[in-house]
Amino acid sequence: MTLTIGRPKPDCTARETSARTRRESLLPRAGHQGPGITHPNGEETGYGRSYPLNFHKSLPHDVDGNVHGPSYEAMVAALTDHREGVLETLPVGANRGTGAGGVPSGSEIDPPRYTVTDREQTSGKPLGYRKLTSPLTGHVYDTQGGDAGAFAIAPAPLVASDELAAEMAELYVMALCRDATFSEIAAGTAPASITTLVGALDSMPWFDGSYVPTTPAEEARFQRRGILASAGDLFRGSTPGSKAGPWASQYLVIGNTNTGATFEKPNGTPGQGNSAQPSFPGVRSNISIEDGFILYGAQIIDQRSIVAREGRDYMTNWAAWIDCQNGVDFNNFDRFRDKRRYLTTPRDIATYVHYDALYQAYLNAALIMLADSGSFPKARGLPESKSRTRSAFASFGGPHLLSAVTEVATRALKAVWRQKWMHHRRARPEVVAALLTLHEHDPLRIADPNCRAAIAALRPKIPQVILDAVAAHNTAQNALAGAILQDPALPAAQAADLPAIADAANFLLPMAFPEGSPTHPAYGAGHATVAGACVTILKAYFEMFNADGSERAWPYQVFAPVQKEAEGGELKPVAPQPVLTVQGELDKLAANISIARNMAGVHYFTDYFESVRLGERIAVSIIEEQLGMYDEPVELNFTSFDGDSVTVRALGATAALSVEDESGTPLTPEAWYGRYSN
Repeated sequence: MTLTIGRPKPDCTARETSARTRRESLLPRAGHQGPGITHPNGEETGYGRSYPLNFHKSLPHDVDGNVHGPSYEAMVAALTDHREGVLETLPVGANRGTGAGGVPSGSEIDPPRYTVTDREQTSGKPLGYRKLTSPLTGHVYDTQGGDAGAFAIAPAPLVASDELAAEMAELYVMALCRDATFSEIAAGTAPASITTLVGALDSMPWFDGSYVPTTPAEEARFQRRGILASAGDLFRGSTPGSKAGPWASQYLVIGNTNTGATFEKPNGTPGQGNSAQPSFPGVRSNISIEDGFILYGAQIIDQRSIVAREGRDYMTNWAAWIDCQNGVDFNNFDRFRDKRRYLTTPRDIATYVHYDALYQAYLNAALIMLADSGSFPKARGLPESKSRTRSAFASFGGPHLLSAVTEVATRALKAVWRQKWMHHRRARPEVVAALLTLHEHDPLRIADPNCRAAIAALRPKIPQVILDAVAAHNTAQNALAGAILQDPALPAAQAADLPAIADAANFLLPMAFPEGSPTHPAYGAGHATVAGACVTILKAYFEMFNADGSERAWPYQVFAPVQKEAEGGELKPVAPQPVLTVQGELDKLAANISIARNMAGVHYFTDYFESVRLGERIAVSIIEEQLGMYDEPVELNFTSFDGDSVTVRALGATAALSVEDESGTPLTPEAWYGRYSN
């Protein structure tokens, strides 16, 4: 007796054989991204054993910020040779301040503390030391998409370059603008001091359009960043969409309209919406786009965020800076506002990217789009999009998309962690700012003469008005109650060793986070690589184009937050309404989250620029492999961050990537994947 009228074909042994064949067919595709040849900028070998322009935060330093050379070299050897045992002997983390791990207390590899905090004085418990963050992740292999070693990013700008000067000047201005609203900055209505700073930026060759790039990578970054024609161009990304409309992407402010049912009170009368001003916004389930609540099943995600208190920056004196470099753990010294609000200022979004789950913003964007299929249809090249009888769920539906937009994050992190730890080891911006400060105080305290000369060349490229504003800001910060300052009980000999930086020479970069940058190198950026990967998934699986090939317009009114003090603020339509596109707002979302890390002071513009493109390539390599598992035709297409037309087609048991650049010239997949590795 048969038990069923039909079985899948193939099945059992035949299916086992078919699955093996299908997986084996992916092997050639798994390696066609190229060898991932990476070229660091050469500064690691250019400035002696103090390695001043490389990342060594949490290793021991002398009072001038010079790393203990043998410790840095041991770290690099352990990283590149995958010697986890050697990492356990480094003077880092729990090996510091305790005599553990072969690190003698009080030795040159266990430098003293130079600050004291109110918390320590109250509790009597000293702060601990930070550990290196996932230093060996770049060695990990994966089973899906291109290998972490198959991708590369271009050399970072040299410290004396006009590009690096522009990056540092922009970071200083970002720090000084942290408490102006995005709308004030874009409209040029921020305080006069900020307008002056913007004018100073506009005088720099990299921003006024007069710079002449000397490498293809420089050319790409220079052209796509664009000139500063007005305050509205400040702090924008590198794509057309990131430059249009309000600074913040609509995906960071709007919510959904709950159209799935009618809403009734217990007595059966119609329920009210949140526009009826309940005491707590969101208590009513009849939500609308302008309420700022995203549907997450029967729960909601509120776009209002916990934000840091305005007017408080960190690492604005040398004692605090050197303690941070030596790994003292100042985490969780943040001061938050007592009320949540929409992301309104650079400091707000810096707080967001301090604590976000790395794919959080893109998961939210996916939920916004999935809840309104009429406004955000799936890609027309998906099987169910053409079907009269099938709807998408297990494949190409909500569960598939939500998994895809999150799973690429881990692959992105492996690839960028390989770049940052195994190849570039670029110093964080806080270090370049300290070198500028030290040079202003006493150039001879910069140990290496070649580095001294490079900083001397960088210094005049940054407008004096910006440096003066930073110095004044730092002086004011150091006078605030509760500022982390030099320990007044520091032994006289140790206090005398510290450079006595004059207020006017204090060009330290004011940091949004008490601990400053993370304990991993700057280049590339984890947030930006994840942004590039996750946004690419969204652009591929949702339809970005009309039937005539034009980009789909943004389907809603465009909103911006107002009344930042009133119960989290509210969203109001922007006047006049700008012309936005769905794809443009996704590109802007990637730029917002990436550049928010710059606003915190922990990354440079190049970290964002190169890393979103790295993430994009990782996502495409995963899409290629996944589509090769489908028996029916599938086609996904979108516009890359560089303006390329990218299409991935599956024709049953195989998938093909085709790319045309902005001029319509076809590119081989290998050339596209390797664009930033040469």
